[in-house]
Amino acid sequence: MKILVIATGGTIGSGFDGASIDVQGGCAVAGRYVQEHEDVDIEVVEPLNILSESIAADDLNTLAAAIYNSDIEKYGGVIVTVGSDNLGYISSFVGLLFGRCGVPVCLVASDRVLSDPAANGYENFCCAVGLIKSDVAGAWVPYRNSDGVMYVHSATDIRQADLCDDFYSFHGAYAVWDGALRPLREPVSHTVPEVFCRKNLPVISDNVLMIHPYPMQEYSRLRLDGVKAVLHTLYHSSTLDSAGACGFIKSCGVPVYLAAFRTGCELYRTAVDAIDSGAVPLYDISPECAYMKLLLACAQDRLGIHEFMESGI
Repeated sequence: MKILVIATGGTIGSGFDGASIDVQGGCAVAGRYVQEHEDVDIEVVEPLNILSESIAADDLNTLAAAIYNSDIEKYGGVIVTVGSDNLGYISSFVGLLFGRCGVPVCLVASDRVLSDPAANGYENFCCAVGLIKSDVAGAWVPYRNSDGVMYVHSATDIRQADLCDDFYSFHGAYAVWDGALRPLREPVSHTVPEVFCRKNLPVISDNVLMIHPYPMQEYSRLRLDGVKAVLHTLYHSSTLDSAGACGFIKSCGVPVYLAAFRTGCELYRTAVDAIDSGAVPLYDISPECAYMKLLLACAQDRLGIHEFMESGI
């Protein structure tokens, strides 16, 4: 079996020089796997070599082009090594575009540099190879949390980590891996309309404004120059300060989306006020995935933004 590894940098591709952690180039985790196993043929390409916290629109375009131009059908699966700081966003981006490509696509990160014996990056990589060998089609993020369990997340469902090193999914992890896949629930796989391809690559630009709620938020300080759409995230109860938000929603002149709501949950008045003011609620999708989907909606002109965003699960 042949596996394509697309290395992009991140902690899994970094080292510590005594002063700071920074990318080194190459793909040491794939090299280690090849040294210790002879069960797969690994081909490595490196279109990017960055720390994920520095990812820009052009980097997303480069990553998409690298996968679209890779002749995926030649491989048993694809592994994209990425940084953990933006894992939730990058995995959503890749999952939205390639979750239906027909082969397993796995995004692999590490909580520490690989030279640290406590790092989980190599185990995460080995799990990705196992998923590919098991032909688990879809886009996945295997990640060992601090409880020692190897979780498998749907790529479009994983959330950003906070100050701890663990990752969780919006709907809960899809499965655990103990040498075989043990599903915990039905997978959630968000998709986008099939408007992109090798001949029509997405061209991401910085034209989506993302707003996070916080106390005493002042919307008059926000600038909308060059903005095509707004994603307003919500507090955990799917709420926001509607007293300030409603005027902004009515006057900003571009579509405003709210994420995230859960189907079947009763809404607070503040959320209803925002929706009545013209904001569009997004259900059962993580804010990270909603943001990347909105970026893709604004990166094409075949469909209107609303039509693109309404394409389902």
